[in-house]
Amino acid sequence: MIGVASPAFCQMPFMNMLEQISEHFELWEILSEGEDRLEQIGEGVRYGQESLGMSFQAHAPLSDVNVGSVHEPMRIAAVNEISQTIAMCRKLDIPIVTMHPGFVQGVAFLNRSKAVEMTKRSVVEIADFARDQSVKVAVENLPANINGTCTSAEELLRVLEGTDLEICFDMGHANTAGQLDAFLALAGRFGNVHLHNNEGEWDQHNAIDDGSADLVKVISVLRKSYKGNIVIESTDLESGSESKRKLEQLLG
Repeated sequence: MIGVASPAFCQMPFMNMLEQISEHFELWEILSEGEDRLEQIGEGVRYGQESLGMSFQAHAPLSDVNVGSVHEPMRIAAVNEISQTIAMCRKLDIPIVTMHPGFVQGVAFLNRSKAVEMTKRSVVEIADFARDQSVKVAVENLPANINGTCTSAEELLRVLEGTDLEICFDMGHANTAGQLDAFLALAGRFGNVHLHNNEGEWDQHNAIDDGSADLVKVISVLRKSYKGNIVIESTDLESGSESKRKLEQLLG
């Protein structure tokens, strides 16, 4: 199924966006922030599922959430925030949550490996909680140049080692890091896919065919090795709908 996601959506009342999105998509990956905090939109999600035939995925909160924090109280708070999202997904019958790995901040700049270590600790804790809740979790590869961990396939695999968590493959992010082929080699481990494009310098979130990432190659690999949903990450609903039309053509 082809879905859509955009941080811009959580700036608008949930029901307004739901009515608009349902005219173009059957799947919405909700970013649990702003107007779309899962704790606040349960009735709307149920309406979408039961009356509009919508399916939902969730993206854990982004703002001030750092599972790689080397300051332990903040790391614990981040894990708790993502765990709360997972618990809400179980309650609302949302089957999968995508989360960001950690960021290198503060004194972690003196020892980047510590942020990776804390990210792995958090991922293990989240994996245990998600298993108890029967909710799938996919960890997303981050773009280059934002002080994130897991911009490379090698580092993301190291963080996921020993857990049953999956990968959320983000084509645009991988393109900024020169890691497209490295991540496509892991397609059998993908639990979610985000498609958007850029020129390889920064995370522009262009239409899926507007940039230097080899969309045809990506679709070819996904057709062979991936059976899950594909989420178009767009700047707005109009560009997301345009990308959907292009993707449908490529998928045949």
